[in-house]
Amino acid sequence: MNKISVLREHIKNVLRLEKRKQKAELKERSFFEYKLRKTIRKILKEADDIISHESTGINVLADLLETIVPILKSYYKKLGTDIQQRKSFRAHIIKGVQNLLSPVALMFKAGGFAGKPSETPVEQPQNDAPQVEPELDAEPEDQLDEEDKISVDVSNAEKNPAFIPLKADRKEKEEDKKEQSASKEPNPEDAFQQIEGEDETGRNIALQSFKRVEKQIREAYSLLANEDDRNLFYDYLITNLKLYFDKFEDELQITVPEPTTSEYESEKTRKEQEYSASGVSNDVPGLEVDQSEQEPAEL
Repeated sequence: MNKISVLREHIKNVLRLEKRKQKAELKERSFFEYKLRKTIRKILKEADDIISHESTGINVLADLLETIVPILKSYYKKLGTDIQQRKSFRAHIIKGVQNLLSPVALMFKAGGFAGKPSETPVEQPQNDAPQVEPELDAEPEDQLDEEDKISVDVSNAEKNPAFIPLKADRKEKEEDKKEQSASKEPNPEDAFQQIEGEDETGRNIALQSFKRVEKQIREAYSLLANEDDRNLFYDYLITNLKLYFDKFEDELQITVPEPTTSEYESEKTRKEQEYSASGVSNDVPGLEVDQSEQEPAEL
């Protein structure tokens, strides 16, 4: 009898272990399937991102919007005092973008943007003057003394390849180059102008944000040498900026209007007319208004 009990207990333990093993395997397989599905979704999402628009201008604009829209959104939502500030922000940003890209478009049309070489070759001037033969009594160079030769070779010391400048001179030249390059950088305020009648606070915040996105916009537009791409980029940039500003404004609205239907509005109007005709308060349906309580008693 004891042997049978021991055997039963042993069988129970074996079955219990086997069940635990199956649960562990099922859990591991489920986790593996979860990771596999997650990886597949990621691959599919990346594949969707790789799919590009047929226009290069739109593809460049899509990358630009990924960068500038979050910046504009953060500044736009700072303007919480009133809607006039946000309207001013919106108007100044759009006008600033237009002013920024107009000179670049003109440079493209003139063929002189970003050091673009001229299409017309430069003709070398022809020298029709008669060749002058060297005088026979002129002293050849190899007959010059050593002092004369040195004075000729080092007439411009800094251009001589053997010249080694001092560290202080190199540092001074580097600073001069930085100042020159900084002076050549376009100033965002040149494209950003005060719009008459618009809120000044909105204008100031717009200028702050414009300084952060001006370089990205100009560089993205400058990539497009094709006129059709530039036109699409410009039109869709202005359109998307307006649409995103509309979206930002909707997100700022705390109270969202309740959707309605024409049937509901007509029924509501009919009931309001019934209430007014029967002397029932519109605020509390079913409660009759006592006129004697509303009018003060005569003394």
